[in-house]
Amino acid sequence: MRLRLAGPTLFALVLAAHGAGAAEQLPPRDLWPQATAAASNGEIDEATQKTSELVETGKSYGLKTYPLYANSAEGMARAAEKGSGDKVAEWARKAALQLDPKSSQIAFLQADDARAQGSWSKAIPLAATGIARSLGNYRTSVLARADLLVSIALAIALTAALFAVALFMRYGRAMGHDFREILGERFHGGSVSVLGFALLFLPIFLWLGPMWLVLYWFAIFFGYAMKIERVFIVVLALLLALLPVVVDYAASRMAGVESPVVMSAISGEEKSYQPEALRRMQELAAVVPDNATIQILLGNLQQFEGNEQQAAVYYRRAVQLSDAAGAHVNLGNLHFADNDFTAAITEYQKAQQKDPDLAIAYYNNSVASGETYKFDDQGQMIERAKKIDPDILERVAQNPPGVKVVTYQPAIPDAWEVADAVSKISAAQALFGNYSAFDPAASFSNPVSLGALLSILIAILIWMKRRKNGFAGQCIKCGRTFCHRCKSARESATYCTQCIHIYLKRDGVSLATKRAKLDEVTEHHTGVVRRNKLFATFLPGAAQVLEGRTMAGAIGMFLFLLFLSVAILVGRLAPALGPVGTTSQFVVRALAIALAAITWIFLSLPVYRRKVAI
Repeated sequence: MRLRLAGPTLFALVLAAHGAGAAEQLPPRDLWPQATAAASNGEIDEATQKTSELVETGKSYGLKTYPLYANSAEGMARAAEKGSGDKVAEWARKAALQLDPKSSQIAFLQADDARAQGSWSKAIPLAATGIARSLGNYRTSVLARADLLVSIALAIALTAALFAVALFMRYGRAMGHDFREILGERFHGGSVSVLGFALLFLPIFLWLGPMWLVLYWFAIFFGYAMKIERVFIVVLALLLALLPVVVDYAASRMAGVESPVVMSAISGEEKSYQPEALRRMQELAAVVPDNATIQILLGNLQQFEGNEQQAAVYYRRAVQLSDAAGAHVNLGNLHFADNDFTAAITEYQKAQQKDPDLAIAYYNNSVASGETYKFDDQGQMIERAKKIDPDILERVAQNPPGVKVVTYQPAIPDAWEVADAVSKISAAQALFGNYSAFDPAASFSNPVSLGALLSILIAILIWMKRRKNGFAGQCIKCGRTFCHRCKSARESATYCTQCIHIYLKRDGVSLATKRAKLDEVTEHHTGVVRRNKLFATFLPGAAQVLEGRTMAGAIGMFLFLLFLSVAILVGRLAPALGPVGTTSQFVVRALAIALAAITWIFLSLPVYRRKVAI
């Protein structure tokens, strides 16, 4: 196991005299209310002092940012500006930047303010800054990816539906002809045509949903389609089978990122203060008391509160449960802070024995050995740490002066595993209600996924069974359908018998027959061009599929529908852009609509220039 230092919380070593004073320090949750109360009373200097005290106290506990308090300060600034409290607003703005300099939510709020003032030149860059910061934050990046996954899933589903409609337009008449031929062996009269047409929409008559009609058309039109179309049928069917799993996964990530275990792990990795996480983790530990990772996370949260004694209780509980190496490291850090270096080294050695690849155990051991003047041991330990993780010294050097030992933080992927395990515990489900869980096997065992795979199998079986006799075709000249019973197989496979005699063989056909056929051909081609233009107007890319340009049409349809999905769903699924980030949502929506318009222009305008060719 390599060093778990992707944003580890650094435990700041303080002198013994400072440690005695630290015991008198208030935790961050008590300092911020004092700062806001002072600002509300007009005592700006006192509020500034309390904010600085909050930041300095947090540094001694290993904290860097306070997202909740930063958002509170920004909201206070907006309220003060409306009430003509200029000094309070100025203080709150500075406090927000001081508490969380890279907050995406603050950038979104400032963008909303600039938009309200009509300053789009400021609003758009601020919104872009907020979006960039959101992608750099673990929680908001998870939500953004989940939001995008749902948008992609919707675009794929709509693309599959439109592709099926295009197949129906291209091959529906030929399939109907074959249905009539098949039914004609058992039925006679006008009922054959009615039943043949009804069979094209069989799922509807069986009271099945639209998705089943799409899969049904994939199956029955597979044999009529061109090779590239068959490839797309298989690909889209497989994607449809995966869509329920993808949506289930995205939903579980949206909910799971707010779970207490994941929230606590994110807090530790980003060194951000999340006061709600401690309360929720304590509730969880009450119903799941035998999980070592939960105990370590609770101990780390208690360190953020400055409650080192309670943190030690949780760490020792983790040692009792699984002799966790990380718990030994953090216990050693507590001894280190008390200047009990011998006890600290003992704990670090226990961590090394439990997990020989935990680099921070060797690094912290080297620091403690240096404090006891065991320089040979210090050199050996630091070399071992560098061998496990060559970048450990560079990472530690980036931290504030005075920081000596590193606190173990459970990795976020490990937190997700714990959250998934907790979701299966009935006591946790009773406490948290619909607890987030994702089971790929359970997600895949849904009717749509199974039906999509079944449609591929049926399509191949139908194609293999019927290809010996051949499939009905459609005359490219007049649009009439024909099969092997209608004309000789030795004749052209793309023209009907009448068009073969008129346009290919040029037999002595009467002038009236030629004129009637010419009108029929003109009407057919005019209808095809009109149909393609209609599809191009509302569904860019569909006309290309109808014309046989499958690759360009399918990709164009997907892109157009994806941009529309993003424009419609942004901000409505996962609050990645913040509940108040209306300007950022507007910017993303406008960009998506612009890209959709560009796609429409490139795909639809060429279709408008098509002319009737006879």
